[in-house]
Amino acid sequence: MEEFNSFKQEDNILIHTRILDAPRDLVWEVWTNPMHIKEWWGPNGFSLTTTSMNVVSGKTWDFIMHGMGRDWDNKIEYVEVKRPSLLSYKHSGDRSEDYNFTVSISFEEIDGKTLLTMKSIFKSKEIIEELNRQVNAIEGGKQTLNRLDSYIKILVKR
Repeated sequence: MEEFNSFKQEDNILIHTRILDAPRDLVWEVWTNPMHIKEWWGPNGFSLTTTSMNVVSGKTWDFIMHGMGRDWDNKIEYVEVKRPSLLSYKHSGDRSEDYNFTVSISFEEIDGKTLLTMKSIFKSKEIIEELNRQVNAIEGGKQTLNRLDSYIKILVKR
């Protein structure tokens, strides 16, 4: 299977697709365990502090991203959790509600690798453009998945 890494924007939707060279159960664990997620979540140069994480429908993950000279409060409320194939959630932070968005992540096992598809839906295309101007959001999303990929490669080599 060819390495696959794509990004596209369709109006108010961002879609990241990536093949990770690891079994789906490992990718799920790295995405849902606070001991793993702190190692890769966020753009380059950011770090993460998890206050609480309960990956169950209706429960939350509260965390602070540290970067760009400040702390960014974040909250994820899990809407649907189907281990190990699907996570969907509502993301909110310390900005107005206009900036909240929903995310759906599918984890598909293909020949011992994982096809990860992450779809983020924002209120409008203009919100994405504003976030991109203010905090380079699209590139930050790509960097986050690059960090995930690098972290998984370290785990697989162990």
